[in-house]
Amino acid sequence: MHPAIVTVAKGAPLEILQVPTIDPVEDEVQVRVEWTASTPLDLHQNDGGLLVKHPQVLGDGVAGPVVKIGPGVKKLKIGDMVCYNIPSGMADV
Repeated sequence: MHPAIVTVAKGAPLEILQVPTIDPVEDEVQVRVEWTASTPLDLHQNDGGLLVKHPQVLGDGVAGPVVKIGPGVKKLKIGDMVCYNIPSGMADV
């Protein structure tokens, strides 16, 4: 489990909830998020301007070190620093 900032309902205050930490599978890595970027889109998801399923994890731009490697990963190793953007809707609780 790890903490995440999430929307819990349309227009409700944001909350920090414990969410499952999922082990990486084929061609995936697990990253310890040390930096995240929230955008106006995150707040628009919370105010009901976009159709999202609550709870929704916010902050889809993330960066940090790789902490676990899934099978088939060849170009990254534990400790490598990475940054990436999670496609909208992929960060469900």
